[in-house]
Amino acid sequence: MTKLPLIINFVLFQTVWFLSLFFEAQSVLYTSVIVVLMFALSKQRKLDALLLVKALPIALLCEYLATELNLLEFKVSPFPLWLVLLWAALILCLNTSMAFITNLKVWQAYLVCLAFAPISYYSGAQFGVLDIYTPVWAFWLLYGALWAAAFTLILIINQKIKSILKFSKQ
Repeated sequence: MTKLPLIINFVLFQTVWFLSLFFEAQSVLYTSVIVVLMFALSKQRKLDALLLVKALPIALLCEYLATELNLLEFKVSPFPLWLVLLWAALILCLNTSMAFITNLKVWQAYLVCLAFAPISYYSGAQFGVLDIYTPVWAFWLLYGALWAAAFTLILIINQKIKSILKFSKQ
């Protein structure tokens, strides 16, 4: 398999991330187009469509809980539309440029998310995109645990959908 689809998927996600970071609400039109493009370029559209339907509500519940627990606050309550699109783009990476994480054991994926997911939000706070209301170490630990739990659940759902789709092809 050529690595070009992986590279394109990665670059498109990073584009959504940076557009969201620098332009926030003004990025919504552009990021929407990129998310649609990511889906159109997907080699596993059925899997990605089902995953979006199942995973996006979990991701948004995670963000809602984080705001309700005062772990973070966005300029728009409970969270902005650009964040929804950012999550959609991330979910569309799961079976392409982030497929490596699906090969980890559940506990390993949880620890990777716990360690690295909060940096994205911390970076956003440094740019004034959101506010973090706890000390950084507490935010990292608490939000990291919440985000890691949500994303690990998404990984498990992804595996279940893959199994069902594989079974239905037989």
